[in-house]
Amino acid sequence: MSDVAGAAAPAAAPETGPLTLHQAAAAYAERRKKETEPQAASGDESRQEAPQQDSPQGDAGPDEHQVPGETNDTDQVDVSHETEPPIDAPRSWSKEDKEIFNGLPRETQQRLAERERSRETDFLRRQNEASEKLKGLTAKERGLEETRQQYETALPLLLNSLQGQIAGEFADIRTMQDVQKMSVEDWPRYIRWDANQKQIAAVQQEIGVAQQRQQVEYQSQFAKYAEAEDQAFTEAVPEFKDKAKAEKLQTEARKVLANLGFKDEELVRAWNGQGSLSLRDHRVQKLIHDAVKFRQSEAARANLKPAIKPIPQVQRPGVARPAGAADAERIDALSKRLDKTGDIRVAAQLYAARKAARSA
Repeated sequence: MSDVAGAAAPAAAPETGPLTLHQAAAAYAERRKKETEPQAASGDESRQEAPQQDSPQGDAGPDEHQVPGETNDTDQVDVSHETEPPIDAPRSWSKEDKEIFNGLPRETQQRLAERERSRETDFLRRQNEASEKLKGLTAKERGLEETRQQYETALPLLLNSLQGQIAGEFADIRTMQDVQKMSVEDWPRYIRWDANQKQIAAVQQEIGVAQQRQQVEYQSQFAKYAEAEDQAFTEAVPEFKDKAKAEKLQTEARKVLANLGFKDEELVRAWNGQGSLSLRDHRVQKLIHDAVKFRQSEAARANLKPAIKPIPQVQRPGVARPAGAADAERIDALSKRLDKTGDIRVAAQLYAARKAARSA
């Protein structure tokens, strides 16, 4: 009896807390295995040790002593579940948990599967409710943001109105002596003046808080903008991905901007989104002009057909050079220099030299 009672005892719960659903299923399967093994062993031993006794009726079997209509328990076959389809383990379970699930009795599988479906249904319901609440919060936050922007826009107008009221009603109050005199001689008026001053100070404080918040929000938005623009530039200029080439290009760009009149402080502030650099700035217009001229020169060079260089005539010493030889040599030298350096100023000089040669 002690062995059977020990086998039927449930598995001890872990000290860390209550059993989970998967741990309970594994413990139940382990207990069923322990229960069936001792019973099978005891049944085999009893069959081996029992002596074979001769029946008083000769070869008559034990079936002759049974009541008609009754059958032995060993002859009963449970076929209630043979035709039913198997129950699949939940998809979210691991392979090990599914193997434990397949070894459980059908009633336990049904209960676990139903409980898992109920849990998943409840999870989806909660997720949908959270999504709907999030949509509502998003709309509410959008409305609050619009209200806040309207309030911050109205603050400077309110400040101007209060200052105008002070300038009209209390135009004669200019110094602290005037304030002290008013407090002694006309204290009701002094109370109104003091209230207006406090209201102006409160509005000015609100404007300062709003400006600070707007500055923080602008810096956050500019950081995202700068990251996106840097990535777009790198995709447009693949050579900038090379660190050495990028540093060289940045150095040359600073030199060009410095030659146009930009100061280092201006460039740093503009790069960090703190400066206000307009396209109307004469330096920016000059930079754009040089870029346009360079592209026009490059397009003209691409459209020109390679000219056949004439064989130079043999000149006697002291004889004058042919007309236009100096211009041709200058154009050729500038072309070679432009090919080597790619300097926009050299391109402008080449453009001017060719124009002068054609007019001559």
